[in-house]
Amino acid sequence: MEENKTNENQSEQMSLSDLKPIEGSSVDLKQYDKKEVELEGVEIIQVKSDYTKCKTQWVLKVQSVVLETLERDDDEDIKFRASELFNLIQDDEGKLQGYPEAEGSNLQIFMKDIGVKKPDEIVGKKTLIKSYEKNDKTYLKFRY
Repeated sequence: MEENKTNENQSEQMSLSDLKPIEGSSVDLKQYDKKEVELEGVEIIQVKSDYTKCKTQWVLKVQSVVLETLERDDDEDIKFRASELFNLIQDDEGKLQGYPEAEGSNLQIFMKDIGVKKPDEIVGKKTLIKSYEKNDKTYLKFRY
């Protein structure tokens, strides 16, 4: 095994003392705090959960239009958008039953805030974004 492999695209070696800091590509998601966005997607998905007997939870995933795109060399750009998961109602075996009707549920509060009565009316509506920090990362969700 070779100890000093060089990158095929690298035309010349650089000494350690010549190596300079370069600012990497990044996106400041905090700039989107309190901005209005259009809601582009709603889908029912299942996620892992330690809070249910069956260890999974059905949720409604709501997401905004793409807010930023970070281009990568490998043709797989990173797209940033606001999104949120809302718990749906399921039985003990994990079979999806429906969505919560309680006025105090996060989904009902959110739907009332954007002026809809059912989840299938969410796409195309507008709402405000909230940025928040968690584990030294910035995330975007909806204000309601």
